[in-house]
Amino acid sequence: MLSQGARRAPLLDSRRPLARCVPEEPTLPRRSTSLLRISARLLVVTALVGLVAGCRRPPAMPSYAPGPGDGPIRRGGHAVFVREEDPDYLDPALSYGTYSAPVNEAIFHTLLDYAHGPGPAGARLEPDLADALPDLREGGTLYCFQVRREARFAAPLRRHITAADFKYAIERLFRVNSPGVNFYRHIVGADRVLAGRDSVLPGVIARGDSLYIRLTAPDPVFLPILSMTFTAPVPREIVERYSGTLSQHTVATGPFQVAEFTPRRRVLLVRNPDYCGTPAGLDTFELRLGVTPTNAVALIRRGQVDGGFFEVPAADYARMRADPQWRPQIGVDDGIETDYLYFNVRHPPFNDPRVRQAVCWALDRRAILKVYSGRGVVAGEFLPPGMPGAVPLGRYLHPDLARARRLLREAGYPQGLTVKLYGMTTEPNPRLLTIVQQQLAEVGIRAELDLGEAVGYTSMAQDTTRHIPFGWYAWTADYVDPSNFFDTLLNGRRITATFNNDLSLFDDAWVDDRIEQAMASREDSTRARLWREVDERVMDEAPVATLVHNYESRLYAPRLGGWYRHITRILRLEDLYLKAPRPGAS
Repeated sequence: MLSQGARRAPLLDSRRPLARCVPEEPTLPRRSTSLLRISARLLVVTALVGLVAGCRRPPAMPSYAPGPGDGPIRRGGHAVFVREEDPDYLDPALSYGTYSAPVNEAIFHTLLDYAHGPGPAGARLEPDLADALPDLREGGTLYCFQVRREARFAAPLRRHITAADFKYAIERLFRVNSPGVNFYRHIVGADRVLAGRDSVLPGVIARGDSLYIRLTAPDPVFLPILSMTFTAPVPREIVERYSGTLSQHTVATGPFQVAEFTPRRRVLLVRNPDYCGTPAGLDTFELRLGVTPTNAVALIRRGQVDGGFFEVPAADYARMRADPQWRPQIGVDDGIETDYLYFNVRHPPFNDPRVRQAVCWALDRRAILKVYSGRGVVAGEFLPPGMPGAVPLGRYLHPDLARARRLLREAGYPQGLTVKLYGMTTEPNPRLLTIVQQQLAEVGIRAELDLGEAVGYTSMAQDTTRHIPFGWYAWTADYVDPSNFFDTLLNGRRITATFNNDLSLFDDAWVDDRIEQAMASREDSTRARLWREVDERVMDEAPVATLVHNYESRLYAPRLGGWYRHITRILRLEDLYLKAPRPGAS
């Protein structure tokens, strides 16, 4: 969803997270990151601007003061964002959606957080509900935290958060089969809990405000993993009272709390007066649901909405990038992201690698990139270029239809084959998959599209009993380390019955071993070599057909300040504020 780096004192800083392309104004966040040099990004953005022609301009916009550089941030006010679909959950154990992340990350804070601000500096971890970074003992396997004395749950509890609340939250991940549970499988005792032989993690010890987490071996990315909202404390008394409906009964630990969540209508957040950190800039933040990207752009242009969680549609993007009034309001950022097709490698026809390779050779990724208005680069590798250790492999960059047909014949499909291709109704997915459908038809693969809403589609794809044969997916990094792609998405040892992220059900012992070796190594050069070997093997075996490494585009109203693309947190809602109109501005 989204994401990001490693840390064990100097280790995190040594990973050199990506530089960001910031157009004329600060940009926004979303769940991912990618390391292309600033100059390369500027070239891409400049080229995109050159593609657009002039068009009729809207009326002159009101003028606002630039923002925090000219004085203190203005606190107060109400901002409105829009989104097409509901959040997946308002529950830190269950939510794992890219566009759900900014809302959940504003409600649920945990022991650590990332520094505020764009660029590499944002990758620095800082204490949040903990009073300091942890003390590491026992050779780096024991993490010792102290919970802040002023850390409190929001209403209706408003009680002190204790170490026991963190222990309960982490153990709850295993009980509810959280999509994040595998991140914590190296905690002592997690193997027994995963196997159903125990329900308590002996590796998580709570004594008053002291929390101890013991691992089976040192883990260079454990602190970034702890910073994910999965470990946000939740109160046992509320969870057990509202089992299964926590999204309607949230108890905040972050700068915002939920005042209302009406599915299909809106989420209303209000500033949390009990949060022990820096207060949110806005009094209230409203997310209106059921608004398409095209309608969202129109609402922002009319001044009725301040922003949204959507990609700017291609036609609107071209028009507004050509308009000097609106061009500064579009954030274009490289996310550490890979968009791809996945194959179920355990069932015909995709249990044959030749069929998977045929799909890879049939695709024209440059044509697919046009769906994104050219924002990004074609993906000839699985690991995004902005990730430390990434090496461009350049596989399948140009279609080879003759080779694709030959591979199909060799696999026993001389007349081609018919298969369902699953995806989302959210734009630009339908247009993208229509192009894929047309390209596959040229080599005899008849793909029947089956599209559903994002949340329902994702839960179906992650349910291994559904046996989805072929589908689209996109992954943005949670933290800046290659393990977030390879271990999370392609390690066969992480396959689970539900909330499964290895959608291909790819389980290659050679790949699994090297993933584990890379994750255990403290040497950056060794890790980089192992990650490249894994990427090469993945491209050879083709459990996925990589498409593009997408750059994000977001549109914001001129009065909104504080938006930027955070390296790990996409958009930080607590940093948003409303600018003051310039004196005399209409």
